[in-house]
Amino acid sequence: MTQTIRTATWLTAFSFTVLFGNVAGAQESTADAAIEATDSKEVAATDSFDIPETVQTAEQLFNFVEEISATEPDGQTEQQMIAHHQKIARTVIRVSDKVLGLESTDQEAMQGYSFKLQALRMLQELGDADAAKQFTEVIDEARADSRPDVAFVGIKYFAETGFSNWGTLSGEDQMALLDAIAKYVSQSGSGIEQLQLTMTVVDFLGDGQNDELAKHLLNTLLPGFQKSEDEQVQANLSSLEGVARRINLPGQEMELSGSLLDGTELDWSSYRGKVVLVDFWATWCGPCRAEVPNVLKLYHAYHDKGFEVLGISLDNAAEDAKSYIEQAELPWATLFSNQEDEQSWNHPMARFYGISGIPRAILVDRDGKVVSMNARGKELARLLRKMLGEPLAQAKVVEDSLVEQVAGE
Repeated sequence: MTQTIRTATWLTAFSFTVLFGNVAGAQESTADAAIEATDSKEVAATDSFDIPETVQTAEQLFNFVEEISATEPDGQTEQQMIAHHQKIARTVIRVSDKVLGLESTDQEAMQGYSFKLQALRMLQELGDADAAKQFTEVIDEARADSRPDVAFVGIKYFAETGFSNWGTLSGEDQMALLDAIAKYVSQSGSGIEQLQLTMTVVDFLGDGQNDELAKHLLNTLLPGFQKSEDEQVQANLSSLEGVARRINLPGQEMELSGSLLDGTELDWSSYRGKVVLVDFWATWCGPCRAEVPNVLKLYHAYHDKGFEVLGISLDNAAEDAKSYIEQAELPWATLFSNQEDEQSWNHPMARFYGISGIPRAILVDRDGKVVSMNARGKELARLLRKMLGEPLAQAKVVEDSLVEQVAGE
């Protein structure tokens, strides 16, 4: 735990400096302050802090990193600050190599690789032309390590690097990246760290244009987690299963149940034969409230043609939802659990579908099957026109601009 805190402290210091430098020297290029490419050993020997001979153990070396990270640059110009933090980063690399050369524990080796990769990534951002190649080599070295903790560091940085360049990757390369992650997770025992990594990757992919990739990863890995005997995995498994249900919803029937704000039970079967917008929302969610006028207009324009809305409130108190609904004159029903442990993000339907962000507007067709996971704004108007035809332009609350918007889609 202590070493994890040190890692965060050191990285925060670097990140803050980089951000500060970018703001303070917006007219200067970081590359202008970069060192000229030289032999890495020469750089390490001439442009880094001296490591005292008395600093020998892994613990002492990690303490030394903490000490140098707190030092101040010789001046406050952008070049001086960049040069100072390049010097710290090169020293961290030397320290990490010393740690990795010791008969260290798996935890210490993991920390050494983590420090080294952080330092190399910072050198890249600070203009060091040699750091990118070294960064890739160290990632591959860590990934190939037989120690699970070290391999986890390698796959973590491998994934982060791949996703930071996601938009430039071909479909084949994107799939290869996910397959490499899936292979690591499958071979490493499906523990809590692997589950968290999987959740992070799936959250990145979302359920939009990358939904097929997300489904591929989840459908590959979920069975392994379900068989895991790790208590932490089992305690968090329902979240991953919920995400899997959500990711696989398009084209499938949606299951809903629970109590409405007035205390009655939802009769989801009574919505069959209608086009339904299932809206996960909360009064504290700004984007949710901003979308309400659009949904209201479309509700009145299409309600008599078979359009219905069902809200699922993730508020912390029923009165918050009731007050807003009354004020905004929302005519549709809203699910809300009166059980304190089933409110906000713990609403049973939010957990069942792994809802981690709102608004989440899911459109269901007359057969009860999901046709859109993000039915908001113009997209909702387009889909309703496609499924239900022209809006009822005579509805007094429908503005001419809305009718034109729908008709023009």
